[in-house]
Amino acid sequence: MQPALPISLADLRAEIDRIDTAMHELLMERGQVIERLIDVKKTQVSGSAFRPGREAEMMRRLALRHKGLLPLDTAEGIWRVIIATFTWVQAHYAVHADISGGDGPMRDSARFHFGFTAPYIAHD
Repeated sequence: MQPALPISLADLRAEIDRIDTAMHELLMERGQVIERLIDVKKTQVSGSAFRPGREAEMMRRLALRHKGLLPLDTAEGIWRVIIATFTWVQAHYAVHADISGGDGPMRDSARFHFGFTAPYIAHD
């Protein structure tokens, strides 16, 4: 067995860049699938794109397979943004929030669950 070759900082950064490019390619591929899904479901016409049970199952699978250095709550946050954004792409929606208890906590909760793509509309 040969000893491991030393790895340079430049090599590690190149590997990170390769992974980032692959993740971006996969997100764009996911978008192409969503375009076909819109055609099949006609969600932009019906406005019905929310599937809480499906989203919960996706998050359960994510949690079950998760391992490594990245904290699970960070991975969950990334997936929430991906899911919410592609749901918004299927059928545009806005997040309406009762801010009678304070805008900050409600806004933070809405952004955690729905990301920043969907408009956030506060109501007193």
